[in-house]
Amino acid sequence: MKKKLLTYMLVLACTASTFSAVTAVEHPVAVEAATKKAPSINRVYSAVKAAYGSSYLPSVKLDKKDINTRYGLSGDWYQGAIAEVPMMSVHVDELVIVKAKNADAKKKIRQALKGYKKTLQEDRFQYPSNMLKVQSSRVYSKGKYVCFIMLGTISNSTEQQSEAQVIAAYKQQNEKAVTAIKNLYK
Repeated sequence: MKKKLLTYMLVLACTASTFSAVTAVEHPVAVEAATKKAPSINRVYSAVKAAYGSSYLPSVKLDKKDINTRYGLSGDWYQGAIAEVPMMSVHVDELVIVKAKNADAKKKIRQALKGYKKTLQEDRFQYPSNMLKVQSSRVYSKGKYVCFIMLGTISNSTEQQSEAQVIAAYKQQNEKAVTAIKNLYK
């Protein structure tokens, strides 16, 4: 009888410790998920660049002054910014990633990048072969980030299709960057 009672108490103790261990493990995971930080600007940049591999053309990084001149972005609006353009003016590929300081600054950044996009679309001095790529450029926001995306390549056969099909193909190329950024938040 004493052996049965001792065995029963041992089973109860093991069961109780198992349940308390599960509770202890689940709690820190829930706290960690709630406090997960946004990715760094360098991580966002690396993820986008990796999504395009060898077809990523921008190679000249702009400094803070150039970012202000080209895009109209005040350094007071952001915590960090990466803007990269191609070395050769024949290409129009660009990537701009800006981490806004706050919600008000994010709105200003978004407006400035949309204005830049509109200016590009109205520029009469664009190479005709780049006009459809410019039309498909995108301003995208996620968390504190606002991005201007005009990236990717399409095949020669796709370039020979209708304007609507070419624009759709370039928009699909820009989605690679959007997907890469979204995946960092999962």
